[in-house]
Amino acid sequence: MQTRLFLSPVEVAAELSISPSTVLRLIHDDRLPAIKVSDRIYRIPVAAFEKYKAGSLEAPFVAGVSGATRPRPRIGAGEVIPEAVDRSARVRTA
Repeated sequence: MQTRLFLSPVEVAAELSISPSTVLRLIHDDRLPAIKVSDRIYRIPVAAFEKYKAGSLEAPFVAGVSGATRPRPRIGAGEVIPEAVDRSARVRTA
């Protein structure tokens, strides 16, 4: 028998007797840990859900990269912007 490691927001909502949109709100508020699979799909680890139900989640879950992050360079920083050309003043000759 295979034990499940992750639950969908719909399954969590059914377990807690709340709506799936409330589960998504908990996820977005960092009150319920979840893994973002794609833009619209989240999965909640069973272990984290059990801790949430027991009320023993200590701090909001924030997944990130360990170590210091360095600032990203701004694209085009320091470049001179060319002046606009008035195209109506140009006269064409045939």
